[in-house]
Amino acid sequence: MFRLGDNMKKYRNLKNGEKAEELDLPINLIIKTNCPKKWIIEDLETGQRYKANGNTEIGKMFDLIDDKK
Repeated sequence: MFRLGDNMKKYRNLKNGEKAEELDLPINLIIKTNCPKKWIIEDLETGQRYKANGNTEIGKMFDLIDDKK
């Protein structure tokens, strides 16, 4: 049986006014680098920014950048 909501895509509102499609399942984003401390990642929905700290343990590779200082 087909229900109206089954094929509806979900979107996230980004800070710049754009919309980004939300996937049904999470994916892995992988950065391969010989110089990890040069990298910054930014969440375009929340504005949070993280700087790589050189740690190689999953879940401990980035530190939140506090832009409010």
